[in-house]
Amino acid sequence: MENIKFKAEQREKTGGLSSKQSIYNDRKIPGIIYGGKDEPLPILINENDLIRVTSNAGLFNSLVEVEVGDKKEMVVFKEVQKHPSKNVFTHVDLQRVVDGTKINVVVPVVLLNQEKCFGVKIEGGVINHVLKEVSVLADPNNIPESIDVDMEDIKSKEKVRLSMLKTDGAYDFPSTLKNQDPVLVSVLTARGGGMSLEDELEEEAATEGEETADSGDEKAAEENASDNSEEQSE
Repeated sequence: MENIKFKAEQREKTGGLSSKQSIYNDRKIPGIIYGGKDEPLPILINENDLIRVTSNAGLFNSLVEVEVGDKKEMVVFKEVQKHPSKNVFTHVDLQRVVDGTKINVVVPVVLLNQEKCFGVKIEGGVINHVLKEVSVLADPNNIPESIDVDMEDIKSKEKVRLSMLKTDGAYDFPSTLKNQDPVLVSVLTARGGGMSLEDELEEEAATEGEETADSGDEKAAEENASDNSEEQSE
């Protein structure tokens, strides 16, 4: 995949008032480049450039080249903020890519062979796509475009958990996510099998809620730590 590129300028003034003036008067969106050994770099991005860049479907799991003055930075998008009631960008967070480190990115979970799924085709069940995206720790030069789940042999009432997926040396999953071992997808039974789809969905949601209730703070802490200090690749 070809790297996404855009230009930005260093932001000399920071703060609420200067940010609003940049957004509404100059059509330039404030942002920050952080991570690695360099100091955080406040920037301004032309609104039209940001619209073009964010139109890329795989933006959050792609390497992005930002040119600021005579310096180029390789980054990944971590967050794009918008005004809650207006269709206006307000801030962008970008994390530096450092050689020799893995980065935390979010990639989509893609279900393969849904039409061949045993639990649907033979047993009349329904696929319940629980987790549509997942965090991975990846080599910056080999970020997976998706995490694929083969549904062909999945039977009714079966669940596919994170621990059932194979990883390679290019990426892994964060430790707290592995500890939670969330359900990515399941096949619900059809009505008439002793439980309605609605009842089974409620039961599954309740079960998953109990399993992950105590891990929310730990997950948030790890994500924050990952943003500020990337994990060393093996």
